[in-house]
Amino acid sequence: MTTTPEGPGPALRPGRRSVLLGAGSLAAAASTLTACGAETDPDAIPPLRIHANDATIYQPNFNPFAPSALQGATGLIFEPLMVYTAMDPENPVPWVAESITFAEDGASADILVRDGIVFTDDHPLTAADVVYSLLMLRDKPATNGSALPVADAVQVDERTVRVTFEGPSFAFAPTLGNSYVVPQHIFETLDVEKDVIVDPVGSGPYALGRFSDQLYTFVRNDKHWAVEEFEVPELYFPSYSTATFNTALQAGEIDWSGGFVANVDKIFVQRDPEHRGYYYPGLGVVNLTFNLDKPFWQDLELRRGISLAIDRRQIADIAMLGYVGPPHPTGLPRPTFEQYISKQYQGLEFEPDPDEAERVLDAAGYPRGKDGVRAGPDGTRLEFPLQIPSGFVDWVSVTQVLDEQLTRIGVRFSPQGVAMESWIEKRNGGTFDVTLSIVSAGASPWFLYRSMLSSEHRSEDGTVLANFQRWYDPETDELLADFTATDDPVAQQRCIDGLETVVVEKLPALPLVTAPNWFNYNTALWTGFPDDENPYALGAPYSPIDRILVLRELTRTQPPGGAS
Repeated sequence: MTTTPEGPGPALRPGRRSVLLGAGSLAAAASTLTACGAETDPDAIPPLRIHANDATIYQPNFNPFAPSALQGATGLIFEPLMVYTAMDPENPVPWVAESITFAEDGASADILVRDGIVFTDDHPLTAADVVYSLLMLRDKPATNGSALPVADAVQVDERTVRVTFEGPSFAFAPTLGNSYVVPQHIFETLDVEKDVIVDPVGSGPYALGRFSDQLYTFVRNDKHWAVEEFEVPELYFPSYSTATFNTALQAGEIDWSGGFVANVDKIFVQRDPEHRGYYYPGLGVVNLTFNLDKPFWQDLELRRGISLAIDRRQIADIAMLGYVGPPHPTGLPRPTFEQYISKQYQGLEFEPDPDEAERVLDAAGYPRGKDGVRAGPDGTRLEFPLQIPSGFVDWVSVTQVLDEQLTRIGVRFSPQGVAMESWIEKRNGGTFDVTLSIVSAGASPWFLYRSMLSSEHRSEDGTVLANFQRWYDPETDELLADFTATDDPVAQQRCIDGLETVVVEKLPALPLVTAPNWFNYNTALWTGFPDDENPYALGAPYSPIDRILVLRELTRTQPPGGAS
């Protein structure tokens, strides 16, 4: 199996680099360059203004393997071997690798490294850097969020790297392709699992320009091997609170946004329908996530009773404003993976039944107390804080509606907004009872189920980067392994059918709502964003791989008369 797709498309016009401003004036620049008419130089090329972070104050960290890495580090500074997008997984774009060829047994792959790539400190990117980057995934588990099963990597010749896996690994082609290449001469001096990177050195199409706690900028890397394909000369990442984000979006001060917007048509699109739009494909699922390491949550009847009480349609309509619908009981997002839903579950939908939920919990030994709150056989009250990032406005609404629904059956999950860093630490470290987590679709249902259910994500210290509910089940692991041991679509579908049964019958996590790829765009200054007529990539600027494809397509919008 050889991955040798077409290379990057026709070159775009190179843009003239904007003059970098001093750190103290960057915040002012973010507001003054908000509209075409605000530019003092009519020929100046404006920056691309991006909302991809939910933060009011930035802490500098561009370590691509850190959970708190700032947006843009992955993909734009540290670039992948291949560019795989879930919107077109059959046609990856060669990037650092010109091709990736799997052996017939799927247990190894040869990577042909593109010649002539240099890092921003002028060191050449070589096959040795690729070997180092792959072995790091094996030797430093915290860097391997996708659990790519690397057994070894060696340099075969000047430009060829052979990576071997722990077993047949056909399904890992997109995971291998989307692995980032880092400079060995720098990273071998770091504790990459812990160190903060303030001054990143990468090979990607953009490099860090300036940084302040309110705004950081990227500038186009003129040393990049495909620099002529990237017209946007400068990227602005201003910090926003929920309120300031909505204000800036309404005012046309953001070109590319990944944020949830209530009443998006009224407050955003209708103010300039010629240039403004949004595109929210469903490419994942938001799960109610129980910490299954805690014996209390291992009771299937408890999870089933809670699931029966949840009205997913109400959550979608109220909390998500109808932008997306309720999820399928298999957890597979629709319409993206509609064709993979097994025959036995086609037509199946979640149906809320609070009365049956009450009967299930009564029979399972969770009686109501005098205050109406249920308790388990060991006396544990079904009353827990449900912590989620306070900046996730849509999740805040989801948890509020969920708590109202569950209160009716004697269960309290009180919404509690916390800082993003705190939520990540508790979720990854397992110091929670119940939370929300998102599972992305990936290139096939196997990626979604592996991220959600695989024991490969288990660690000795309990810290995980996926499978946050900590579902560790031999039957599930066998189905996941059987899928990647073959490239026969029929055999692979049988594995997916089995994994669907695990999700539907055993309820390792409870799908709550389809997870959209939030993406709002304004073409007043830059055009070429994906939409439902041209869905070449995921549009959200927080999609690490897809943002490469989006930036490669953007061109300067020419105002009437050809000048601003």
